Amino acid sequence: MKSPFKKDSQAGLIIGAIVAGTLAAGAGIWFYLRGKRAAEAEAYRLEHAQDYLKKKEKKKKKHKTGLNELEAIVQHQPEQEKE
Repeated sequence: MKSPFKKDSQAGLIIGAIVAGTLAAGAGIWFYLRGKRAAEAEAYRLEHAQDYLKKKEKKKKKHKTGLNELEAIVQHQPEQEKE
């Protein structure tokens, strides 16, 4: 006589294995894509590492005024009106 408590079906084990395999594959793909994205970002950073140097504009040199020119500069400034 067959035991009523013994199950011949392995469906639970098969479904569990499929779920575990799917999760493992998803995790593997996620790590691959994350690593690929990080590598692309690092390559872009290294490629454009010194771009900020090209954007700098040359600064104008300051005109150095001698002491003998200061008097002429001060005299040419407009006087404020006194009311």
